[in-house]
Amino acid sequence: MVNVNKVVIELLYKNGCPACIDIIEMVKSILAELGDYSDSIDFVTLDLFKDNERVVELGMYKCPSLAINGTVHYVGTKPTKEELKNLIVCELSKLLDIKAENR
Repeated sequence: MVNVNKVVIELLYKNGCPACIDIIEMVKSILAELGDYSDSIDFVTLDLFKDNERVVELGMYKCPSLAINGTVHYVGTKPTKEELKNLIVCELSKLLDIKAENR
């Protein structure tokens, strides 16, 4: 699911998981803070049971788990908002550099 034209954030969640809900709200807040850059970011929630193929592909077996551009960064833990924002901004910077090089 790696998309070279966007930063793809994938969250493995389970209904009723409080940490999962916190991360969803964190990502929404970060996207709002990034303004126009948020158009270059896709946020995908993966259901532990419905999206089993992708979950296995990523190797994310604990909730919550978070991957950015196909790289798993957190398994069974919740990042701070600052940590998560730094990861997203770092990946966004790489993406914008690639887009600039291809012009």
